Amino acid sequence: MIISGRALHSVYWLSLLAALLLQLVELPELVSGARPMWLPLVIAYWALTESRVAILFGAFITGLLADVAFGTVFGQQALGLVLVAYFVTRLRPIFVLFPLWQATLALIPVWLFYAFLMFWIDGISSHRADIWLRWMPVLSTTLFWPLVFAMLEIVRGRDDEE
Repeated sequence: MIISGRALHSVYWLSLLAALLLQLVELPELVSGARPMWLPLVIAYWALTESRVAILFGAFITGLLADVAFGTVFGQQALGLVLVAYFVTRLRPIFVLFPLWQATLALIPVWLFYAFLMFWIDGISSHRADIWLRWMPVLSTTLFWPLVFAMLEIVRGRDDEE
């Protein structure tokens, strides 16, 4: 069963809100450095699988909300998420040819680009952080991609027969 347009948009916006909330959840210091980049994960999923939703608009709005919530430079997260959405959307014809494990590996440059962009903008605005806090999320995001992909496929109600 494929969900209707209105329900699809609701699922889209609720998934972005859930990703934002997951990004805000406080974790113990031991594991907080390895927190997956939830927002780029969810944006990449929608950019990869669905052309009926406003991916770039949702990435921009969610990014602005994240900028306000995290206290980052206004537009930093928005820029990063819009670029993630753009790159994945442009590469969609290639990604759909890959099995999930190859798509996971193919998305690593996207996660690296996003992490580098955040690192670069933070450096320009004098917001320094430990180097491990910058690059560990790339590894955890890569490891969480198959799980997030499978969960959102279930929530979206997509059949395997498509």
